[in-house]
Amino acid sequence: MRFISVVALALMATGAQAQSLTVHNPGPARDSAVIDLPAPMDAKVQSARIGDTAYPVQALNAKFRLVAPLKAGDTMVTLSPDAAPEQPRRVLVTLNIQDGGHLEGDANKGGAIKGGTFHLRDRFTSPPDHFIHDGLIAFEGIGWESDKVAYRLYLDERNVTDIFGKYCSGMIFPNVGHGFDDYQYPVAWGGDIFKVGASLGVGGIGLLRDGKATQIGPSTITGRVIANGPVTAIAGVDADTIGGGKGSIHATYAITAGSVITEVTVKADQVGEPLVTGLTIHPGDQTFTPQASRDWTYIAAWGPQEHGPDCVGWAVFYRAGDVTGAPVNDGQTLFIQFKSLTDAHSRFGARWTQEGRDAAPGIRDLAGFRAWLEQTMDEFNHPLTIGG
Repeated sequence: MRFISVVALALMATGAQAQSLTVHNPGPARDSAVIDLPAPMDAKVQSARIGDTAYPVQALNAKFRLVAPLKAGDTMVTLSPDAAPEQPRRVLVTLNIQDGGHLEGDANKGGAIKGGTFHLRDRFTSPPDHFIHDGLIAFEGIGWESDKVAYRLYLDERNVTDIFGKYCSGMIFPNVGHGFDDYQYPVAWGGDIFKVGASLGVGGIGLLRDGKATQIGPSTITGRVIANGPVTAIAGVDADTIGGGKGSIHATYAITAGSVITEVTVKADQVGEPLVTGLTIHPGDQTFTPQASRDWTYIAAWGPQEHGPDCVGWAVFYRAGDVTGAPVNDGQTLFIQFKSLTDAHSRFGARWTQEGRDAAPGIRDLAGFRAWLEQTMDEFNHPLTIGG
């Protein structure tokens, strides 16, 4: 996914009239460019056309968003009142809760809630008696996915993000986690390929305590489905009364079709400790940072997946001016500390060497991962511009 900063736009009309704009790509061709077009929300726009191809659009944050391949230089895009051809779903947020079940066994000795039925929700607050592995929430949290990758965030005191690798382009989360551990690698569609442990997973938000990047810890935690395509899916996670106090951290996680990147936006209040984000580091993992200083930069790691020999690469992208200094490795997390105690913005992504095995192939080795890191950083640092 390529995020675009719109610096100029002239929309000459609203209503049913088609409107054309020029998108300028300052770099090489991009496979899946995310284009955000500020426009009146009463404009009757259902698609955007590039050449003979119509792409679906999504009204999001007072803009129209589409995803399309772009050549280098200028491309004409025409907003249209006509619907784009129907496409398979490419993004999804899933929040699946078990209703009507009962606890079998002891909560402290592997007990779990069983006998209920899972139902999709738009919002759910984990109850005070919820415990890790109790089976109440499918795959233990809220999940968001694209046609490239899937991520889940634990809706408990961990409140960090995990990686699910996908062989396929279809959506997997609605049918995952109804029986505990039915998503552990290998399964038909891929599986859970990452070990989070006590760390921040991939791009998780945490707090700096005693020099270490720590998980947020106990809180009143709520998962929300904010948007569900067709172009972008957004999950919201609210952690309130952190540690029994007044602190809160509200975060959104947005993923767009054709991309492995999740964009993270954080608002915190009365937390006290500094906000951090980072990457789980396992023994033997390789870590990387760019050689040259840029506005958008990254931290990254590469190593074998949790179960099996295939490798995975994971990274956090961030603006150098938003953090206090160089990345820190505390022994389990490679992390960065945000300057602000109230606001944070970052992006993360993961690439698996089996990604897209049954669909469009992804990267296959370390060289490919490192090339992707540099290409993605370069595109973040050279956004598209749009004019009428």
